[in-house]
Amino acid sequence: MARSGGKGRSPTALPATLALLAGLVLSGRGAATASEPSATATWGATANEPCDGLDASLCMLPFPNDYDTVADPSTVTGRRVDFPAAAFPKSSSGQTFEPSAWEGNDGFSPGSTILAHVGGLDLAASRVATISDMGASLAPASPVVLIDARTGMRWPTWAELDVTDPNPATRLLIVQPARNLTEGDRYVVALRDLKTADGSAIAPAPAFAAVLGSSSPDAGGPDTAYTAHLHSVVGQLRRDGVGTAGLFLAWDFTVASTRNITQPALVMRDQTLAALAKGPGSFTVTKQVDDPPGQPDLARVVVGTFDVPSYLTGPPGSVESRLAEGPGGLPEHRAGHVDRANFECEIPKAATASHPAFIGIYGHGLFGSADEVTASGVPGYSNAYDAVFCGTDWLGLSSSTLAVAVSVTNDLDAFPALPDNLLQALLNAQVLGNLMESPKGFVTSPAFQDGSREPLIRPSSGLVYYGNSEGGIMGGAFTALSTEVRRSVLGVPGMDYAVLLPRSADFAPFQALLDETYPDKAVQQLAFDVMQMLWDRADTDGYAEQMTSGLPGTPPHQVLLEEAFGDHQVANVATETEARTIGAHLHDPALRPGRSPVSVVLGHPRPPDPVARSRPFRVGHRGSGAATHQHSAHQRP
Repeated sequence: MARSGGKGRSPTALPATLALLAGLVLSGRGAATASEPSATATWGATANEPCDGLDASLCMLPFPNDYDTVADPSTVTGRRVDFPAAAFPKSSSGQTFEPSAWEGNDGFSPGSTILAHVGGLDLAASRVATISDMGASLAPASPVVLIDARTGMRWPTWAELDVTDPNPATRLLIVQPARNLTEGDRYVVALRDLKTADGSAIAPAPAFAAVLGSSSPDAGGPDTAYTAHLHSVVGQLRRDGVGTAGLFLAWDFTVASTRNITQPALVMRDQTLAALAKGPGSFTVTKQVDDPPGQPDLARVVVGTFDVPSYLTGPPGSVESRLAEGPGGLPEHRAGHVDRANFECEIPKAATASHPAFIGIYGHGLFGSADEVTASGVPGYSNAYDAVFCGTDWLGLSSSTLAVAVSVTNDLDAFPALPDNLLQALLNAQVLGNLMESPKGFVTSPAFQDGSREPLIRPSSGLVYYGNSEGGIMGGAFTALSTEVRRSVLGVPGMDYAVLLPRSADFAPFQALLDETYPDKAVQQLAFDVMQMLWDRADTDGYAEQMTSGLPGTPPHQVLLEEAFGDHQVANVATETEARTIGAHLHDPALRPGRSPVSVVLGHPRPPDPVARSRPFRVGHRGSGAATHQHSAHQRP
């Protein structure tokens, strides 16, 4: 992994804009089949019994939990998510949660944040593996145990208490997988030998004590069917070497399958590419600026629009827009629904008829737009390496669609609009790439030719991707889906917004909205996890497992991750989890000499010589890659 070589959109202008929008909103939401521990699988949440009874502090804890699923033989995993509306706490205005959008999921997010309440827990006294020693989570006596039920493999994790909650009595235990969970598999969680700050053992709550048979059943505890299921979970733990001595809590959950997560995007892609095989889509150049002022590296900037099949029910980039559903709940393109997406391209002075430029897609930063292709150091790079980059807006996370992000923060029921818009944005970027690569696309336009009508771009050079910040985050999903891109550079990347949002300085204005709608910090953590289950469909978190190896009908990809060390916008841990998940190698030395007096490669000494080398990036490996440029928008002062 390497530090970023570009500059993302500065966040300094965000708070004022978001505060204005916030005021307006507040004044008016295929892997292998997982094995089942019981034959009947008749347990689970119902409208009358929405809570599993294990945690009296908050319904839906612990989370994720197969109690919130039902058996469904039609799915890959054999389970289907079934959240009762009454399970999720009401908003401050009394609004209940409408869970229908989640009912198509056959499991939980592969990046699931595991949540539980353990009153009085002290991580140090309990010897729980934290972010600085996550390798300790694999030790035989680890207090936090996560096991893949299919393989019996222990999974690396790290844990923390929710520092956003000022009340020690209500702080949640947050357990993060050090790499994404295997899609389609079932996982068993065990918490054991937990202690308070003075070293006193924390006894299990009465409900789980009853499951273990060490106390009489509690009226608010699990029902008979679910208790039987938990007995099977405890039995599986015992077979995997985790006994009941000191056991505080145990439960299981199923991870959504690859097909379930990626099929919507693949359907949209494959249908669109089949139509484009007959000829590229239409486009219009609306502006051409030769020798643009203030751009010494550029010969021309080209601005325009291109037609894309719209799978949305409303205007693209609006909170009212949802994916139109066809048979089986999959996205359906309705005849005549076409979006006119924007594009902006920069042509460097190095591009000539004798040396036509390479082609690439550039992904803009958070709440930026396609015009970032002429900023962030991209023109200098383009001129140095003779490359033309074009960009389009990430609908829902662009400057023109900021209201979507604000609205869904204030209304969980509106949230599905965000991933649906982002799925359309991923499709738009693929169609833009097709126009760049097709011999009947951009290369036929005078805007991409010199005065003698000779082409300034070389479609056959092979499309590449480069993006920073949000462009690095969205770029992982785009790369995994792309049939044309073979190589990508993801600048300041990350994945899993349940991890990213509460750690990002950019989220502060949105946090104010969330505090108004769901003031309980435990509920906020639960909301992040619930949102991620849908966000996976348009986030790298749902595609990292297949990013390099290739989804169906998709070639393998080479990916370079550039981490900004000490980033206060895109948390390093999210980048590093992505690196482990895709099987990346770490570049050594991790930082330039003098960059930090502390080695960031935990558990591994610095090499004795300055020669760059690489090794697999696994648990115990932390840090960023070799620095070549600053990423000032993501660097602490």
